[in-house]
Amino acid sequence: MRLGYLSFFFIAVIIFSLGCFYYYPFFSDDSLISLRYVQRFIEGKGLTWNDGQPVEGYSNLLWILGVSVFGKLGMDLILAARVLGILCSLGTLGSILYYFKNQNIKKEYVFLAVILLVTTPCFPVWAVGGLEQPLYGLLLTLILIEVSKIINDKNFNTIYLLSFWLGLLAITRPDGFLFTILTAGFLLACYGKNKHQFIRIGLATAIIPTLFLLGQLAFRYRFYGEIVPNTALVKVKVTMHHVLRGGFYNFKAFSGTLLLSGLGLAALYYLLRKKRLFGYYLLLLTVSWVGYVTLVGGDIFPAFRHYYVVLILFVFSIIWGLNDIRKINLGSGKSSFIFIFILFINGLGQIKISDNVRAIDERWEFRGIKLGETLKKTFPDQTLVAVTAAGSIPYSSELPTVDMLGLNDYYIPRHPPKNFGTGSLAHELGDANYVMSRNPDIIIFHTGGELNFNIGDQLTKNKVFNNNYIKIKAKAEEPEYILFFNKYGKNTGIKKNRDQLIIPGYLFGHSSDNESVFSGNKLVKKIHKGILYKLTIDSLQAGNWKIAESEQKNADLNADIYTKNGQLTIEMTPKNNMFLESLVLERKY
Repeated sequence: MRLGYLSFFFIAVIIFSLGCFYYYPFFSDDSLISLRYVQRFIEGKGLTWNDGQPVEGYSNLLWILGVSVFGKLGMDLILAARVLGILCSLGTLGSILYYFKNQNIKKEYVFLAVILLVTTPCFPVWAVGGLEQPLYGLLLTLILIEVSKIINDKNFNTIYLLSFWLGLLAITRPDGFLFTILTAGFLLACYGKNKHQFIRIGLATAIIPTLFLLGQLAFRYRFYGEIVPNTALVKVKVTMHHVLRGGFYNFKAFSGTLLLSGLGLAALYYLLRKKRLFGYYLLLLTVSWVGYVTLVGGDIFPAFRHYYVVLILFVFSIIWGLNDIRKINLGSGKSSFIFIFILFINGLGQIKISDNVRAIDERWEFRGIKLGETLKKTFPDQTLVAVTAAGSIPYSSELPTVDMLGLNDYYIPRHPPKNFGTGSLAHELGDANYVMSRNPDIIIFHTGGELNFNIGDQLTKNKVFNNNYIKIKAKAEEPEYILFFNKYGKNTGIKKNRDQLIIPGYLFGHSSDNESVFSGNKLVKKIHKGILYKLTIDSLQAGNWKIAESEQKNADLNADIYTKNGQLTIEMTPKNNMFLESLVLERKY
């Protein structure tokens, strides 16, 4: 290959860009959880989810701060997260190429490893997916380069730069501190026999990065009153179920990235056979990370998000391993053809893998964003919404929210069910009695669907939910949403005073249909001629209730209104098709 490093970088960028374009506009719901924190942080409300007691429902502090910088400059937050992800990904490619450009290594080995990386979907998917993996991968790359300088180049001149990268990684994700422990322990074991060197390495790789972590812990305790973030309470429970799930996740990830992972593992094996010290370091990181992911149960997102770390480690093992083998001549014409064929197979073959296909098919977050925007326009800004999809709807609606799965709630993670650790990762928690005690105006499962998860099962048996909440099919242009409205909710329910009731039209229903339509800034009930619609209201004083007026001027209906055992029942049959905004009742004496 006659390409220079700069020319190859641009080729790699083009291939990477094509990958990003192919998986665009994938954007994960958890990314939008982070953006809600960014949103409120920029508005001066701190790193909070709601007003009131703050909780730490994110696990990517440095990423949130980075996106906040772009947001503060006026950039749309979704775009900001994508831009930061792409910049970090390009930084990873550039850092690898720049470092190995000055090494006595055939550039073909470097090019092969880098192209395998950019044609592996995990890399472009998470460049545009909105979470912190690109930043995590960049910092890990910089750490590996600095450790390589120490081990392979015997160069300790930039060891304090290593401490900076380790410190930043520790505040990017809570598990980032794992690399501080491993790196400090490994370098101290290898080079710490000399007292001066021991102090220098210990200061740079252990003490300084630990100060970063302690700084975050101090902030967490002072601001949230906790040492452990909510994310750990919701997601981490070491059980046999989770361990088996995590092991299978790693198996799928290895199989799904077989060319890169297989070559990386083979090269790592060769480095160990040659007793290369850097090979032992890569092995330590790889085994530790895979073990950690196994213990926590793997992951639920497309394109093997948590395997990103292993891919970066295998890139370095391929480069150093092939350099040691030296029997492969990638510069020959035949080898160049094989090289191109392998890369084509790597990129094309992984398009068909189900975990990567999910990144193409998963677009429900945008349905949630649209619903959130509709709710924001339709209801008051203090309307309380309870959700299971804690990203798209809360982010776009900006309404106060109850996260029924507990990630952004203080109470729920601290009161887990007895079978916690035996269900679907991050979707096991829920407390119907607690949710009902919050009296949300609207309850939304997923982005407008039927009840599901553990919390859905609980609500189907909950008396308050069954009595107070009405299932409504609400249309906004094309999408149809299933929403559960609290007929006694402060902002969406019946408004009472002494002698008058204002009843939103969408609360009326009949046995086969309960369809309402978002129209302008209102949700109105679509009612049909000759159909009986009914609503029962609790805790009312007896009286002679009559229809006083209707917001729908051409409303013409027959109504039967009666009170029994403290319940008011309204049965109405329209004489024509209409859209009903509300019905007003007055008590006559």
